[in-house]
Amino acid sequence: MSETPKTLAVGDEVFTECGKCKSEMYHVITAMSGDKIRKVMCKGCNTTHLYKDKAEKAKKKSAAKEKKVTKPRRRIRKYDWDALSSDIEEDELVDYQLAADLSEARGIRHKSFGIGVITKVISEKQIEVLFKDEMKILVHNYQAQ
Repeated sequence: MSETPKTLAVGDEVFTECGKCKSEMYHVITAMSGDKIRKVMCKGCNTTHLYKDKAEKAKKKSAAKEKKVTKPRRRIRKYDWDALSSDIEEDELVDYQLAADLSEARGIRHKSFGIGVITKVISEKQIEVLFKDEMKILVHNYQAQ
């Protein structure tokens, strides 16, 4: 003879994790939607919160692992530092300053990063600069208020 599972109703008790005190204990069912438990009241801290079924939580977790959403990667353009830097003459290099408008310059001399080639003017206040070791986005044409 097999046991049939008892149908739960408002006022019955279920053993689950409390959303407030984070301990596992008995809760009183306070709201249901059809045969699904929606809200419960913790018998330890007397707070009412949404019911979280362990089986459903485990299903969601495994489904999320299977789905594994990845962010699209930003496309990185490949530049040849040696080829670009050899095209710029020493007198074309401009000392980098925040307030200077570098949108017309071809290359800069930065105190920390060294000589850089301007590969793109992103906006009137940002430029993309290729240094020997890495690509940087720098601010230019900045007027302090």
